[in-house]
Order: sequence, then structure tokens, then C-alpha cells
Amino acid sequence: MTPDTDLELPATAAGARRAVSGAAAHVAGVLERDGRVALAGPWGAGKTTVLEDVLRTLPTGPGPGPGSARTVLRVTTVEEDQGHVFGALAQMLSHCGAAQLAVLSGRQNEVVDRILHRGADEPLAACEQLPARLAVTALLAPGRWILAVDGAQWLDPASADVLGYALRTLAAPGLTAIVTERVHGRAQAAARLLGGHPVQVDVDPLDAEETAALLDAHGLPTRWAGPLQSHCGGHPLLTSVSCTALARLPASQRHRPVMAGQTVDAAGAWLRATLGEGARHTLMLAALTSRPSLPLLLRAGRADAEEHLAQARAAGVLSVDPASAVHFTAAALARAAARSGARPLRAAAHLTLARAVGDPVHEVRHRALAADLPDQGLAEDTETAAATAREAGERALAAELFLLAAEITPPARSAMRIRRLSYAAQEAACAGSVDIARQAADALTASRAEPTDQVTALLAVVDAHGQALSDLEPLLARCRELAAGHPGLLAAVELRAAIAANVAHSAPERALRAAGRAAELAAADGHRPLQAAALTMRARMERVLGTADAPNTLAEALGLGVPAQHSGIRNSAQYLAARHAVFDDRLAEARERLVDLLALAEHEGDAEDLVDIWRSLAEVDTRLGACAPALAWADQAVRLSTGAGLSMGPAWYTAALTQSAAGSFTAALRTASCGARASQEESDGLYVSRNLWVMGAVQLHTGDVAGAVASLTAVAEAERHVPRADPGMFRWQPDAVEAFTCAGRLDLARELLERARPAPGPAGAGSGPGAALDRAHGILLARGGAAEEASGLLHRTAYAFERLGLPLEQARTLLALGRVERARRRQAAARAAWEAARAVFDDTGARPWQELTRELLDRAGGSAPATGQATGSATGPAPGASRLTESESRLADLICQGATNQEAAQHMFISVKTVEGMLSRVYRKLGVRSRTQLAAARAAAARAAAAPARDARTPPE
Repeated sequence: MTPDTDLELPATAAGARRAVSGAAAHVAGVLERDGRVALAGPWGAGKTTVLEDVLRTLPTGPGPGPGSARTVLRVTTVEEDQGHVFGALAQMLSHCGAAQLAVLSGRQNEVVDRILHRGADEPLAACEQLPARLAVTALLAPGRWILAVDGAQWLDPASADVLGYALRTLAAPGLTAIVTERVHGRAQAAARLLGGHPVQVDVDPLDAEETAALLDAHGLPTRWAGPLQSHCGGHPLLTSVSCTALARLPASQRHRPVMAGQTVDAAGAWLRATLGEGARHTLMLAALTSRPSLPLLLRAGRADAEEHLAQARAAGVLSVDPASAVHFTAAALARAAARSGARPLRAAAHLTLARAVGDPVHEVRHRALAADLPDQGLAEDTETAAATAREAGERALAAELFLLAAEITPPARSAMRIRRLSYAAQEAACAGSVDIARQAADALTASRAEPTDQVTALLAVVDAHGQALSDLEPLLARCRELAAGHPGLLAAVELRAAIAANVAHSAPERALRAAGRAAELAAADGHRPLQAAALTMRARMERVLGTADAPNTLAEALGLGVPAQHSGIRNSAQYLAARHAVFDDRLAEARERLVDLLALAEHEGDAEDLVDIWRSLAEVDTRLGACAPALAWADQAVRLSTGAGLSMGPAWYTAALTQSAAGSFTAALRTASCGARASQEESDGLYVSRNLWVMGAVQLHTGDVAGAVASLTAVAEAERHVPRADPGMFRWQPDAVEAFTCAGRLDLARELLERARPAPGPAGAGSGPGAALDRAHGILLARGGAAEEASGLLHRTAYAFERLGLPLEQARTLLALGRVERARRRQAAARAAWEAARAVFDDTGARPWQELTRELLDRAGGSAPATGQATGSATGPAPGASRLTESESRLADLICQGATNQEAAQHMFISVKTVEGMLSRVYRKLGVRSRTQLAAARAAAARAAAAPARDARTPPE
């Protein structure tokens, strides 16, 4: 058994160290404030790395005075240490020199020698804990010490008793302690050692952005963050191993992030390090079934399944939801568990599960997986099960079953095998499963199938790649060769060519021509669904290019009456009609259409359908000022994109857009940066520009004018190929005009403003894009010296946004108006504009804008207190209360109302890690050290605030 060092990162994995630095900073803050902290996490979570980072940040070493540096006493345990009496204590004392031991009496030094097995006396026995307690406490009483115990779960009982006594007897800051424990949940051994209810900090899994940073540190595409999150579950060690393995692959093999064998080996090591053989066998059964649950495992003969799952849950390997369904925390763990037995053992397990599963589709799946030889009857059953799964909307399961049916089809039934492979490819495309689509296409090519079947499978491979279409031109060329003379097949190929031209090559005119050819070919072939899809794509490109034909083309597509779910809801005319409503700021109509489509997607759509609809709802709710729902929609889109292995650029763009309105500018900038990199790696110019726009806008809002100009100039360069672009679709120009104005590049700002002015129509004067350009024009006028004209224009623009029902744009315009009025030395008018803006931001929950407005009002001397904060009294506010930000004050109120960190995070739509950091700042500002003290401080502030009013009503005695 090896020490629980968890995460020993190679020197090249700087990204992983950056990912844990936030946790280390938080732990160091808790240690400085409370003097004791427990650090918990499963195997490989990075506890040791965090511990070492914390110790590096603290001043250590001997020092003379009360403010001097501290001496670190380090104890690192392994499982075998539990049987060595006073073993951990001996390790700790071995770090002490003669000068430090000189403070002990002669008898106490004898005790230390016996603990260290020095001299002729017998080693100290387990029953002699009292003299050991006294000697260790006497040693640690003078000076300042940091006790760092790495692996409380393996402390021998005698050492744990003595160290616990010392920690109960000696207070911080004389003796501070940081104790790690390998556990998923409450760190009970650490709590017993530290005494009372110490603060516990959990080492959280890496999120998608931290995974992207780690990929970038290894020179790998950040767009792989989604699949890697699915493979590794954000587990630091598994992610680091995966990145190292992928980085060693030849460049020719780096098309996509396969699950590396080293990752599965590391996951197997995790299972062996934390679970016994019986529990691992139970987990093998769970991993072999698509829907593992406790009742299923019991039916499969695992009588100890409940205990085994509890052990696995404590090890962080899986979770069990209230419905008793089992979920592995990483796909690599499931694969390692499934492979823990040899092929005969797995086949027997599949047959056992087939009898226990109780679902005819899954029963057939297990029988097929247990089969070693072709079986016509079983192949027919498997095909029937696949069709059932397809009808139920389980496209990934259907793809797997069709492929299994093809694999066990007897060689003499080649036509059946080809049909099943074709179905497998089509279902894999819908599920975004590149692996199965590629397997099916390769098998069809090897079988010399008809061109129709080969083209269908190859186009499925194209569809399964999502936004990553830049490298698929050779595949499309091969499809054209095979489809020659078949109008319907050629129409399907041209439709994919149109999508690739738009997404991968940012060539909307080429996309328009390809979509037009696809529509004509489909009409000639009488293929109405394909014709509707092609017309929808043509209408999309016409809208991008700002032509007047888009509404008529969309109406023609809708008139064909093809159901939205026929070729993918996201590609349907019905979805494009909802998007047009978004572009035109017909937001109530857009939301109604999207909610209807969402209900359909939840039953008959795929992951990409759901992601696109959630992203659109996030955009709509952001514009409507419904900030909390917008964040929730965007978060769902990111999580599903990550879990389904979809392209991350679009989801990160939407998340950044909503965070810039409702979350935080810092998070928005980080997310947009990740989105831009991921999109760049996929040659997705569409979302490179969109992520750069959000980056530039946030840089503008936060005062980084040079950064904003650089980001928005890149957008302007990328968009020059679309001179007549519809401003309602992509609203970057107003922010660019404002950034150029702030940078003093007024000629460039005027040129862009003139070029961006929309023609009459839905996006013309009086529209959302037109009003945004008016705001930018007002800022430009003010910079050019026409402040009075600018004030009038900004007043009218704020009213226009109010009339359009765009509250955040209205309030942002009021902020600009206040700045203009301040420049005119009209301080009261400036404060009035900012107060009006703050009221809108408060009503909508636009957190970053609330903070920005508060800063403006603070500087102007007109800021009202945060919610729940004392407004002042004869004795003044509570210490530090006036320095709480809006978010900190809101969190303090939630904590005082009894909310846990998890509940507060859910209520505020932020991560638990953010709550922990924010709560530390609240404690520091208010000079408190616990939730009880926080509640008392807030109550005292409230009483003090109420005192003047009470005194005014009550006559003196």
C-alpha cells in the first residue's frame, strides 16, 4: 500500500496546480482565521497537493517573537501504520532537533526516546498514553507550530489519542493544524483528531474550465474538455493521467480524445486501493448494465450490494440517488469496473443481469453482449430491441443495439447486416457518438455496401462531429463521388456542405449557394423533409447576409409541414422561426415557441436539440432581465454539452453571455476565453467571434479598454466578409463603437457606427440593435464635446429600451447617461440616473452590474446600503459592515437564516467553492470566526440601525 499522496503532478502539469491553487488559498485563509481545518476528498483528489501548497504559502521556520514564522511538524500515513503503536508520533518527533527537545524535563525526554525506540529502555507501550500526552504537550506549549497530518484515516490509535489531547489543550495560533482524510463526505477521523466541529474543506473536482486549462498546459485542444470531463469526472489524478497519455500520442492520432488505457488503469488502481474484492465484483455488475440500481444488483444475487455501494460512495467512486439508481463519478471508473473480470466472468455476469434486469430491451442487450458466436435469432431480437429504444428516444442505446445486432448476424445474411449497420450509423449521428458511427461506416465500406448505405453512414459520421467540421472536407468529397446520379443523396451531401461552410469556414455566401443546391435537388427527388431542412438552412444564411428573402424562404420551409423532430429539432424551420423572433426582440413570442419546442425535445429530441433550446432560452431570459433562470438554462447547456461530448464553444459562449449579465464579469471573461480557444481549435469561426465579443464587452465594462479594443478588433476583422450582416443576429458593433470611443479612436468609431447602422426593417431604427447603436452614438457624441446632445440622445435611448422591454439595456444606458451628466458637472442628475439604473439591476438580479453601479454611487456619495446592511446609527455600523458587497451581504443573510453552503450556492446560482471564499471574506471584514458570531454581529447591526427610529417615537423617561 502506498501513501495517500493523491496527486503527484509531473512538472509539465502546471494547469492542474493552478486548478488547486484556489482551494489552497481558501484552506490557508481558514487556517489563519480558525487555526484548525480538515481537508477531505477521495483517492487522487489532490489533498496532498493542496496541503503542500498551503504549507508553501505560510511563513515557516524558527523565529524569535510572537509574530514569528512557525515550525511545521509533518505526519504522512499509510494503511500499514495503523498497527504501529505511536508510529505517527515517532514520525512527528523525528523532525524535532535537540534545541527544541531541550524544553522537556529529563523524564519527558526519556518518554520521547522510548517513542523513538532510542536507548536501552523498552519502547513506550500503548497503555502509556498519559506520559506521552504530557511530553508532547510540554514540547508544543512554547513557540508556534503547524501540525500537518496527511491521512488521518490511518493514524494509529495511540498517536491519535496523544495528538488529539495536544490539540484540545493548546489553542491556536500557538498550535495550528491542517489534517487531510481520504473520504467522500464527512471527515470523521479528522474531526475526532481536531476536536469539536472543525471547518471542513472538500477538494472539489475540476470543472470544465479547469480541465481546459490543464489540457492547454499539455498542448492539447481545450475543446476536449467536455469529453475529458465525462471520462474523468473532474478527478484531478485521472485528468492529469489522461492529459499526459494524450499528449504522448503522435499528432496524426490526435483527432479526438479517446479514453486512454492509462486512465482506465489509474481508475482500476483507485478501485483496488479503496474497495475489497466483493465490492469490486458488485461494481463490475453495476458497470456492465446501462441502468445500474440497488434493486437490480440485489436481484442479480449481490446480497451485500447495499454495503458495497456504501463503501464505494464513501470512496467517491459513485453516487446513489433517492431512486436507488447508481451513477459512477467518472466513465473511466465504470470501464475499469467492467474490465475487472476476464471475458468468461463478464459473459456470465451479462447472463445474470439478463435474468435480473426486468426490461426486455436491456435483457436482449445483455444476452447479445454475452454472445461469442453469430446467432440469427438473437440478432433479430437485438434489432427489435434497438427499434424500441429508438422509438423511446434513447438514441445512444439504439445505436449500440443496432451495432450489436450487426456483429452477431450470420455472414450469410449480409443484406441484414448492412441494414443494421446503416441504422447504427444514423442513430449514432443523432446521439453524437462518433465511435459507433465510424465503426458502422468502416464496416459498411469493408462489406462493399451500396453507395446509398455508404453515403448514409459517412454523413452520419459528419453529423456526429457536431461543430468540429473543419477536417471533414475529404469525407464530403468522397460522399459526392458515391452519390453521383442520386439527387436525394447529393441533396443530403450539399446540406452538410452548407453547414460546414457556415460553421467551419465562416463563408455564408458559399453556404447559401450549397443550401440552394440542396433545396433544388431535394425538390427534384420529391424528398420533402430534406427540402424543408435545406430551405431552413437557406433562410438562415439569407438572414445572416441581411437579404430580404429570408422571411419568404422560411415561410416556404414551414409550409412543407414537416414535423420539427423529423431531422433534428435544432435544424427545423420551427426552431429557426423561434430564432428569428429572438433576433427581432419579439421575446415573448420567442420564449413561447422555445418552450413548446423544449417539451418536444425532452421526449423526442437529442442532446444537441436540448442544448440549443436551452441556450436560446438563456439568451431570451437574459434580455428580458430574468437573470436567475438565464443562468440556470446556460448551466444546463454547459453540463449536457460536457456530458454528451458536444462542442463546448457554443455552450461556453452562452454561459459567458449570461454570466456577464447575471453572474460575474470575472467568470464571464474566463468562460469566454475558454470558448474562444475551443472554437478556434475546431475552426468554428462563428463562435470564435461570439466568444471574442463577450470577452471584449466584459473588458470594456471592467475598464480594460486596450483589451476590449483588441478583442473587438479581431471580431471586426472576422466579420468583414459579411458586409450586410443582420445586426440582430450578432450584436457586437455597439460595444466595438464604445470601445473605440473610449480608446480615443473616434474616426474608427464613427466609421463603424455609420457602417453598422441598420436598414429599415426589424433590426432598424427603434429596434434593439438600433437603440444599442444610439447608445454608442451618445457616448461618441459626449467624447467629441457634444455633451448636451449626447444627454438628450441617451435619455431617448433609455426610454426606447424600456418600451422594447429590454431592462438590462435600459439600465446600462442609464449608467452611460450618468457618466455624461457627471462630466457636465450635473452631479444630482448623474446620481439620479445611476439610482434608476441600480433599481433596474436590483429588480433583475444582475449581480455584476449591481456591483458596478454601487461603485459609481459610492464615488458620487449617493450609494444606499446593501440589503440587510445597517443604514447607520448613533454608534455606527458593525465593524466592516459598510465594506460588504451586495453579494457578500446577501450571502451573510442566507447563512444567518440557517442555509448551508450548498443551499446558499444553489440560491445564489454560484459554486460551493465561491460561497466558501466569499464567506471567508465576510468573516474577515466583520471580524467574526463562526456562523454564530456572524448571526450575532448582523443582529447587533440591525438593532443599532433601528435605534434612532425607536428613540424618535419614544419620549425620554
